[in-house]
Amino acid sequence: MLRLSRSLRLTTITLVALVGLAGCLSKPITKQEAGELVRTSAAFTRPKFAHIPRLLTFQGYYYSDYGSEGVLSITDLARVDPTLAILKLERVISINESIYGPGRGAMHQLLINPTGIDANVLMADEDARSGGYDQQEELDAQEERRRGTSLVSNNSFRKEIGWRVPIGTREFLQVDQIHNYKDANENIPLNELAIDFSWRWVPNELGDAFDTESATFRSYPDEVQREAGVWGVRMNTSAPMHSRAYLHREGKEWVLRLIQWSSSGRGNPR
Repeated sequence: MLRLSRSLRLTTITLVALVGLAGCLSKPITKQEAGELVRTSAAFTRPKFAHIPRLLTFQGYYYSDYGSEGVLSITDLARVDPTLAILKLERVISINESIYGPGRGAMHQLLINPTGIDANVLMADEDARSGGYDQQEELDAQEERRRGTSLVSNNSFRKEIGWRVPIGTREFLQVDQIHNYKDANENIPLNELAIDFSWRWVPNELGDAFDTESATFRSYPDEVQREAGVWGVRMNTSAPMHSRAYLHREGKEWVLRLIQWSSSGRGNPR
């Protein structure tokens, strides 16, 4: 009888433990609910920006015999900053170039003025870390800002933060798949979900110049188009984009933790 009582207690403890564990496991969510969380999030509704520096300073890039003549063609400018090249082609910014000294080591300065952009949409730019580290803002900044300065010496390239202007928004299409801790091919923690979803770019009037499918963009020199493709400034409206959102549970509610725009194997959201 004692053995039976002990067995019942162990069974009861096991059942309670399983019930407690079940309460910790990722609760189900519908595609509609997941899609609504993504579609209405601040990360998804944030516009795509073109970033315009006030001043660019660099050296060791171009050679000038006399140190007084402007040497940057529009394709040269695209190698330094394709955003500026596109905006200059659209005649919405002016650039004043100064060169200090002869030879390849001469210092170059580009003073930029957004003369043709509506002041109502032009905003003061900010460093992604100006308000403290935010992982989502860091990811967004990586998508919009230069990925490297291989053509210009890292030690002699300086950019003074200036302005940003919205060039497009995202249109949510659908949730493609929901992953949880049960997926053997995914490393999803308990009480978290990974939401694969599709969306597309919707350029505004200025953003048409950055849309790789627009007649405007295709009218630019090939070098400008190529450099815009290396940087995060362009938008591709030819096909849906594919990204991944991570949700975690707080109490009984699902909360969006992060959107990873460029997910391996699911395409580039630029």
